[in-house]
Amino acid sequence: IMVKCCSAIGCASRCLPNSKLKGLTFHVFPTDENVKRKWVLAMKRLDVNAAGIWEPKKGDVLCSRHFKKTDFDRTAPNIKLKPGVIPSIFDPSSHLQEHSYSVMDSPKKLKHKLDHVISELEDTKKSLRNVLDREKRFQKSLRKTIRELKDECLISQETANRLEAFCWECCQERIERDYIS
Repeated sequence: IMVKCCSAIGCASRCLPNSKLKGLTFHVFPTDENVKRKWVLAMKRLDVNAAGIWEPKKGDVLCSRHFKKTDFDRTAPNIKLKPGVIPSIFDPSSHLQEHSYSVMDSPKKLKHKLDHVISELEDTKKSLRNVLDREKRFQKSLRKTIRELKDECLISQETANRLEAFCWECCQERIERDYIS
């Protein structure tokens, strides 16, 4: 006989003969698709293989620890859940510590965030390329001016070399200051 375990991430509850004595009950997923979907979404559990939201199999259960006391109908001989209740008690830290595939956002929301970040990255790359192109044109123009000054004997070769080195350092510092840091 296989022991049923709670399907909630990070929950170690197992359906054992003494579970009921401890006040622990186990509940199968609703047959109503709408309510079942609400249970699954409340669990925030992903299926790493299907790359989507986890789907409960026949016989999968949630334990009573994930429901509020007011969610139970205690008038019947067997403790039952009231119709339409949704599990609401999940430990968020166990989601993060034990299962990297569990997330707080829906896959659709995560995809939207990822698309936004990729788009921002592309824009930043374009803008950096434009800046680097502008810098190259500026350096070319500066070098041409230095060369013309040297050719006209208005500055010495040593001064030309120093200006070239200084221009290159200035451009690099400007790029780092304005666009990298």
